[in-house]
Amino acid sequence: MSNDGLIEGKALTFNVLGLRLHAKQWGDPEGIPTIALHGWLDNANTFDRLAPLIPELNLVAVDFAGHGLSTHRAEGVHYHPIYDIQEVLAVANELNWHQFNVIGHSMGASIASELAALFPDRVRASVQIDGFLATGGVSAEERIEQTRVAIEKILKPHHQARVFPDQQTMAKRVTEATDQTIEASSVLVARGHKQVEGGITWRSDPRIRYPTPLRHTRDQINLLLKDSTSPSLLIVAEQGDEWYQGEISLAQEHHPNLQVERMPGPHHIHLEPGYFDQVAVFIRHFLNLDPKARRQPDNNKG
Repeated sequence: MSNDGLIEGKALTFNVLGLRLHAKQWGDPEGIPTIALHGWLDNANTFDRLAPLIPELNLVAVDFAGHGLSTHRAEGVHYHPIYDIQEVLAVANELNWHQFNVIGHSMGASIASELAALFPDRVRASVQIDGFLATGGVSAEERIEQTRVAIEKILKPHHQARVFPDQQTMAKRVTEATDQTIEASSVLVARGHKQVEGGITWRSDPRIRYPTPLRHTRDQINLLLKDSTSPSLLIVAEQGDEWYQGEISLAQEHHPNLQVERMPGPHHIHLEPGYFDQVAVFIRHFLNLDPKARRQPDNNKG
């Protein structure tokens, strides 16, 4: 355990598809197979407070490529959800998990819902925390323009990341730029920094901030949602990302098995003190985790 009582989890690494992905594991090693996916610019520490409240799960939180402790993508390779999805499946294969649950926050929630739609035979149930696939559709014209911009951007030199004197200063800068409290940002900074000359800087690849090429159009997203056959829970933080909340009704219209729960709280509702325990309550209820009725995904290769 860390000094503030967080349960940090067991360190894991996976060598998949030419990358070394780092991860953390909590809960019962013989429990319900579950992969947890963090948000954009975050890392696996985002589940440090939530995971211990669901000990029935064998929960493995993965640092996406370019985030946390995981390696960066090769020069000239874009950061695109399709690569993240195939790497999550590769991790599941390494764990010998044919079927598993998936929990995602923000960007990780969008990837979780797309993973569930593309591979309904692999994902038994998905939980999305303040994010969802349905919120990211673009027009055909926007798709073309963003792809052009993404290619131009990746050909330019990278900017040097800012250097901070210490973790506290870095965490304070995060709180100034976002709605996170210092209690939340400090948890993410602990895994997200590295030592450099003159202080510390972010471990993450600066290219994760670049535009994403070939994003899905609205029609493509609607087709994916209609293919989503596994149960899905969306937990909406009412003081979270407002830009997507107006589109939740579209997700409900096209997703046949989507349950939506709303609660007061900021975007990192699963990490912020005073909120994460209610997120755990929603997840436990959705996954039927009382001792008398537990849904157990098949953990055998099939």
